[in-house]
Amino acid sequence: MSLRTRSKPFALSAIASFALGCPLSLAGGDPGTSSAAAVELRKPAPNAGARTYREQLEALIRIRYPQLLTEPVKGTPIVTVLLSLYGDVVRSDLEISSRPPGELAASEASFHRFGLPQLEMRYVGATSIETPANTVFVVFGGMGSRELDRTLVQHFFPQVFSEAPPSSEGLWILFDHEGRVLLSGQEPFEPDRLQEVLEQRYAGIRISDSAVSPVVGQDGHAIKDAHGHPLQLTCVWLADGSPPPRS
Repeated sequence: MSLRTRSKPFALSAIASFALGCPLSLAGGDPGTSSAAAVELRKPAPNAGARTYREQLEALIRIRYPQLLTEPVKGTPIVTVLLSLYGDVVRSDLEISSRPPGELAASEASFHRFGLPQLEMRYVGATSIETPANTVFVVFGGMGSRELDRTLVQHFFPQVFSEAPPSSEGLWILFDHEGRVLLSGQEPFEPDRLQEVLEQRYAGIRISDSAVSPVVGQDGHAIKDAHGHPLQLTCVWLADGSPPPRS
């Protein structure tokens, strides 16, 4: 039984927050840096969220809401789907609206129903999926990385939560193309020049993506350096096919 999909463009917002409490196994590295030989916690590159989830959404309707394929409903069925940073389904919900699909829209407010505190979305989108019995309006959104960033900082730079770092220093983490942690460091650098610095330091590597985000504590407030400036984490990812850094 086939489904036809009509997609509306969705907007990407700044990287935000989702955490998976996975353990990290660390190995020693160069002075001033940390090396992760086996890391179960991953962070995908920013462009990973740009892919569409059409097939996943169609499968979700078939599996969780099969009645929408065979039983016409009075009104417009709306399926709201919350996706993790990695594209996995976290929550979904079905409601019936008296409004036609043309009057419906997607926004971050659509996800308040799930009751998650301080929920920030990396992107929000909408699509209409045609089933044999209904036109289903699907609202979908991906959670961002703030909680994940905090988890990474807690593992690699735990000292910044108890003692303000010097204002001249920043935090950085280098990931491979699949989002696995390779190296991390705390040192003076300019975020917009980190790619150049690391590519010179580790000859042969090629960096394709970067993202800068504030470090936020459990209370939702920004962690600050010794001069009261918000502390930032700079994440960079190797390009596909790039060799790993050599210590």
